[in-house]
Amino acid sequence: MSKLKAKTGERGWFVVQTASGHENKVKGHIEKRISTMEVQDRIFSVVIPERTVVKVNKSGKRVERKEKEYPGYVLVEMLLDELSWATVREAPGVLGFIGEKNKPTTLSESEVRRILRKNQLLDDPKLGEKADIDFKIGETVKIQAGPFEDFIGEVAEINEERMTLKINVIVFGRSTPTEVPVNHVSKVS
Repeated sequence: MSKLKAKTGERGWFVVQTASGHENKVKGHIEKRISTMEVQDRIFSVVIPERTVVKVNKSGKRVERKEKEYPGYVLVEMLLDELSWATVREAPGVLGFIGEKNKPTTLSESEVRRILRKNQLLDDPKLGEKADIDFKIGETVKIQAGPFEDFIGEVAEINEERMTLKINVIVFGRSTPTEVPVNHVSKVS
């Protein structure tokens, strides 16, 4: 009897737990096992979700660096069967799959799209192609979509490479910066 919770033969994204700080090593081990066990037709992708964080260093300079979005976790896209499950599960550093009783369960399509889009690993037609940004720092704008929909704020930063604006909105009486795609913002007249 199979221990797998998800249907065998089901292709999907699964979450693998690792020791925090060892995500890159585990990704490397899994990728090496994929190659040596010749399961490229079953395991398609190994991803460590990261986000860009801007910090101010001791000298007052703004420094961008990557941070793990989910420390201790790696995402694996695979066709679930006993061989692919064992290939990932037995890789050094893997603590197990996320699911009931260590049995893998797939992430929903919306969760996967959100994580991959956030990490710019999935093209989003809504984010659009590079274009001229018709906003200026200090300009008052209205957010049209997302968690801050209908909030009015001031443009604090423009990121032409990512086609986003950092907008300061007032939440509970405090100025809160939020990053929003350019096409989710309109000018307030």
